[in-house]
Amino acid sequence: MNIIEHLTRTVTPVLLNNATDENRSSLLEKLYAILVARLADGTVSNSFANATIADDDHSFFDRILPDTTHRTELVQQLSRHYSVPEQETSSLVSRAAPLVMRELRSLAGTTPLNTFLSNNIASVASVIPAWAYAFIPAGILTMLNLSPVHAATTPTVQTTTRTEEHLVATPKRDEGGLMKMLLPIIGLLILGALAWALLKSCNKTEPVATPVVASTTASTTTTTTITEVSAASATNSMAMPVASTDMAVASMPMASGTTMTTTETVATIISSTEPSVVFENGRLSFYFATGKAQVAGNATEKANDILEAAKQGKKIGISGYTDSTGNAAANEKLAKERAQAVRSFLVANGVPQSQLELIKPQDTTGAAGKDQEGRRVDAYIIDDNAIPATATTTVTTVASLAK
Repeated sequence: MNIIEHLTRTVTPVLLNNATDENRSSLLEKLYAILVARLADGTVSNSFANATIADDDHSFFDRILPDTTHRTELVQQLSRHYSVPEQETSSLVSRAAPLVMRELRSLAGTTPLNTFLSNNIASVASVIPAWAYAFIPAGILTMLNLSPVHAATTPTVQTTTRTEEHLVATPKRDEGGLMKMLLPIIGLLILGALAWALLKSCNKTEPVATPVVASTTASTTTTTTITEVSAASATNSMAMPVASTDMAVASMPMASGTTMTTTETVATIISSTEPSVVFENGRLSFYFATGKAQVAGNATEKANDILEAAKQGKKIGISGYTDSTGNAAANEKLAKERAQAVRSFLVANGVPQSQLELIKPQDTTGAAGKDQEGRRVDAYIIDDNAIPATATTTVTTVASLAK
């Protein structure tokens, strides 16, 4: 379950009076992640376990984060990053806290709140900004593979594939690497010299083959990519540079033709906070940000094949999907707006409207457990592609050792 997306659908419209505001929506996403991380700690959430908290209890946030200095710094950071006045930011924070608590209790049901949040903490890990690590309990930082000592500067190290997400540690450079590399070579040279001396000392007439000391050096390149995936606007995203370490390693003699290969996997990352476009297997998939119907800015460069087919007179099918979570009526309305946005994009790029056909797929919802599949619209050539019964593209949402 993506807790942040649930809170964005239920709490944000109440706080913003259903208005659309990118900066304030992103500010609230960061706040939700910080509140969830704190309440995932039993020491914090158990103190409110049996308490009745009213929706207008604006002092509730003070009890979640009792340190006055931390509260002030949190408000200032949110205000600075999202260009929202401090006084308004403070009001949003105070009003949001009790509403967030109400929604989290509803989601947890009979499960203890901290247990429920700990089990779903992965959905907020990528949304927490580095400057907020100081406000997160040490136990939760450990669950997220974040070091409290380096909280201000050390982001999460993440390797992403199409099907799952892993947090990995940065490899350490071997100490004494030079000596470890030279010792096997020195040993082989000594053995070779002794063998040569023994053979030379024998008075034999037949030719004696000279021993050859074979050494194979394998070169291994370890590449560690350190990034912090931001679920908010570009003003709060941070990417650390890629660090590359090349180290030559001496080995025992290997058979001729033996090679060592390092394979790098390139992943396609689909963000839940920014629109994107993927062209795969003849199908152009438009992915939309949560609650939005704006087409990605780089869509044109991905749409060349579809646009060329349209120039040849082929019809283009457009199929939209709906989110499997949240309010069904609202999701269906948003799915229609997204399909219309894709149609408008294609028309704007020269496709006659008479060649476009809105086609409802057999299964209109996204794949279970992959919310982004339900926030997409597919465009395809009707003459060449069958309409899929279900979503077939596998994506990874970063919530990227993103953001």
